[in-house]
Amino acid sequence: MTLTENVELSREPAPEPEPSPARTSKPFWRRPWILPLAVLVGIWLYFQIEPVVGVPEDQLLLPPHDNFKPYYTLLITHMSFGTLSMLAMILQVWPWLRQNHPKIHRVSGRIYLTGAFVGGGAGLIIVWWAPQPGKLGGVAMLLFWISMSAAALVSARRKNYVQHRRFMLYSFAVPTNNLWAYFTYLAIDKFQIPLDPAYFLEYARWAPWVGNLMLVQWWLYHTAKKRTPLSV
Repeated sequence: MTLTENVELSREPAPEPEPSPARTSKPFWRRPWILPLAVLVGIWLYFQIEPVVGVPEDQLLLPPHDNFKPYYTLLITHMSFGTLSMLAMILQVWPWLRQNHPKIHRVSGRIYLTGAFVGGGAGLIIVWWAPQPGKLGGVAMLLFWISMSAAALVSARRKNYVQHRRFMLYSFAVPTNNLWAYFTYLAIDKFQIPLDPAYFLEYARWAPWVGNLMLVQWWLYHTAKKRTPLSV
């Protein structure tokens, strides 16, 4: 091979690299926990909202609030925005939607965070009129919800999506607390389990969301084994 031929070969364009395979996601029907979660949230919302729809304030079974006039408005605000968060949460934890429709994921995330900040803030006010048992747990739960939601928002603004995912999952541990507490109450009522209401209130304000948080942490460790470890 002559020098001229070597020069000509060196001028030939390098072969284009093969395109990397596109990231695929499982179809939505292969996420078996999405549909049960949506059904459970729907059942919980129905049994929570149906008894109060159209009922005058003076006929509602509300805890005493010492003539604190904004109480009922704040209670409805807390319930309404908490409901928005729970509905948006279903869309947020759906990987197929996040990967295939990121715009919807972002919108549902804003709805969730709005519900967390407004609903959580209203809850921090009315919690002082809640029964004494479980009050400390209620305050801790609401503060945790707001702080984790704020941390998730800041992480997203900084485009640190690994941290954003972690904090959002921590935040989701709080609204799903309602499901555990309510269905536990149904089981206690169904089987007539003798239990002091004070003990149940303490359980309902601590065990569900702390238990959810432990499950979230286990899930993060479990998924970290399949990809790059999550930073702290």
